[in-house]
Parts: sequence; C-alpha cells; structure tokens
Amino acid sequence: MVNSPDIAVEEHRMSLVEHLEELRRRLISSLIMLGLVTFACFALAPTLFDFLRLPLESVTGQRLIALGPLELFMTYLKLSILAGIFISAPWILYQVWLFIAPGLYRNEKRWVWPFVGFGSFFFIAGGSFNFFVVLPYGLRYLVEITPTIVETQYSVSAYFSFVVQLSLAFGLVFELPLVMWILSAAGIISPERYSRFRRYWVVLAFIIGGVLTPPDPFSQFLMAVPLLLFFELGILGARFLYHRPPAPQT
Repeated sequence: MVNSPDIAVEEHRMSLVEHLEELRRRLISSLIMLGLVTFACFALAPTLFDFLRLPLESVTGQRLIALGPLELFMTYLKLSILAGIFISAPWILYQVWLFIAPGLYRNEKRWVWPFVGFGSFFFIAGGSFNFFVVLPYGLRYLVEITPTIVETQYSVSAYFSFVVQLSLAFGLVFELPLVMWILSAAGIISPERYSRFRRYWVVLAFIIGGVLTPPDPFSQFLMAVPLLLFFELGILGARFLYHRPPAPQT
C-alpha cells in the first residue's frame, strides 16, 4: 500500500553521522547569527544597562557599584549577549526546526512558521514577565527581609548576572507549551500521558521554581504558576495536534 504524498515520511533516512553533521551546521548558523546580533547590540549596552537597572532603583533607590576595572565591560558584554539571544530567537528556532524537519511527515512541515512565531513570542513573553513582574516583586521582598542593621550595597556584576539568569530562565520556561505541542504532533507523547503526569508536575513546577528563582517563596510562586498554567495549555493544544503513530506493517 502506497502512502499519500500529503502524509508520507521523507524517503531519505539520515544516518547518525549525517544527523551530527546537520546538528553542527545548525549550531554554527545559530552561533554566527547570535554573534552578529550581539556585536550590533554592544553599542546599545549602556541603554540596556539603564533600562534593566530600573527595577532595582525603583525598589531600593541605591546606585550600583563596580568592584573591578573590567566589571562594567563584562556586564555590557553579558547584556549584549542577552539582547542577542532574544533578538535572534526566531532564527535560532528556525534552525531547530530545520534540524527536526527530516523526521516529520510532509504535511507536518507546514507548521514551521507557527513554530517559529509562537516560540519567539513565548520566549520574549517570558523575559518580559520576569522584568515587569518577577524582578520588582522579588527584589522588594528581598529588600524587606533584610534587617535594618545590615547595610546593603549591590554590585554591577551581581545584579545583572541575576537579571540575565532570570530572564533566560523565564524565557525557556515559557516555551513549555510549544515543546508539549511538538511532542504530541510528532506522536511521541499523547495528551492522556500528559494528563496522567499532572499530579507530579505540580510538585516539579515548584521544584523548578525553587532552583531557577531567588530563594524566596514569592519568586518561586511566580515561576511555578506559569509552569502549571502552561502545562494545562500544552495539554489543550496536544489534544488538537496529537497524531497517533501508525501501526507497524506486517
């Protein structure tokens, strides 16, 4: 029996060496784009510096201090890389799609632009949620629990490393529905299996929140709640996208 051309799998099956070579090409392409965008963003690093320090300034009213001659330069470099990652997200996601596309059915490959579009949107939304919600409330909590006998002073490196870590963490966490949709569309995980895992995910979400956020309950809660909501969104989308793998022919 001949499969329909709309659902036929690509005839060419890549060997392990070909998969590794394809992975290398996609990584190089992503790194080149990231490097170019990072280089361009370095000129905007002072502007990014002023913008990203606003949550701390609004909470504490303190100025940041530099503890070494290279600290500000390295911070500018970190901020340039952070901006480069967010700006390059559509291209990086496109490279990810090109890597996984050979294993998809032909009719599934039309999802490339929704994959890139939704993936970029979720990633940027995660970074924005961190900046506008998590950082202000998290910093306020950390300041309030500091005893009055303790004099606080924040270094440039420590604060912006904190901002970069949280921005990337929330960006990746917000990709959860997209990952779930892909796994279901590929027939790897069914919506029923997601549903059976729900009780464990509640615990896992708070563990992830505790690992990726500052050591305060409120910040952990702010990450755990989106994880729980996105898990439900992932299940909902999986019900529409799941393709049961065909039974093996005898």
